[in-house]
Amino acid sequence: SGGQQQRIGVIRALAADAPLLLMDEPFGAVDPINREMIQNEFFEMQRALNKTVIMVSHDIDEAIKLGDKIAIFRGGKLLQIDHPDTLLAHPADDFVSSFVGQDSTLKRLLLVKAEDAADNAPSVSPETPVADALEVMDENDRRYIVVTDGENKAMGYVRRRDLHRQQGTCAQFLREFNATAAYDEHLRILLSRMYEFNRAWLPVLDAENVFLGEVTQESIAAYLSSGRSRGMKTSIVSPAEQVAS
Repeated sequence: SGGQQQRIGVIRALAADAPLLLMDEPFGAVDPINREMIQNEFFEMQRALNKTVIMVSHDIDEAIKLGDKIAIFRGGKLLQIDHPDTLLAHPADDFVSSFVGQDSTLKRLLLVKAEDAADNAPSVSPETPVADALEVMDENDRRYIVVTDGENKAMGYVRRRDLHRQQGTCAQFLREFNATAAYDEHLRILLSRMYEFNRAWLPVLDAENVFLGEVTQESIAAYLSSGRSRGMKTSIVSPAEQVAS
C-alpha cells in the first residue's frame, strides 16, 4: 500500500544515519488517515533519534504539527522563519497571514500549553476555617477556591454556596475535581474537556499533583489575544500523545 511504501521510505532515510535529512513532501501522496498515522510515527522516531530534518511542505497544518520552526518562502525569498506559535500569532506580512489561514488562532490551540495560559490562583488548606476561606474568595472575587495540602498538592475545591452561613473548616465541604489539566496539555484538549464536563475552569497540576494555577475560558481567550506566543520554546507536545489524550 501507499502507506507502507511511505513508511519504508522514511525508515530508509533514517537508517542511513545522516546528521541532516532533507525531505520533499514526504507524506504528500498518502491518504489522510495513513498520513496522520505516519506523521505521528515519524515525530516519535525523530524525537528518539534526535535528527535534524528539513522538510518541504505546502501543508501548513503539517508544518505546525511537525516543525520546531517554520520557514515560509515566496518566489525564492525567505519571508519569515519562526516558532510555529509565533508565526501564527505574528505573521510577517499579508502573504504569510493568508498562507497560515483565517483560523490561525484556532491552530494555536494545538501549540499553547496549559502552563502558558494559566493564571495564578489562591488556595486554602483543609484546616482553613470557613469564614477565612470566604474572605479569600471575597478578596479575589471568586465563587470557589482550590484546597491544597502542606506540599501544595491539590486535594479538591470548595464552593462559596456550600460555605455560605456555615461553620467549621474547608475539609468538611471539600469536593473532588471531576476534571483537571496537566501542565503540558495543549489548549485544544483543555477546551474540549471544559465543554465535556461543563466547566468554566480547570486546575493546572504538574506530574506530582502540585497545584500550579488554573486555566479558564477567559484566560485562554486573553492569552490568544494578547500577542504573546511560545516564542523560541521548542518542547512541543507529540501529536501521538495528543491523540492518546
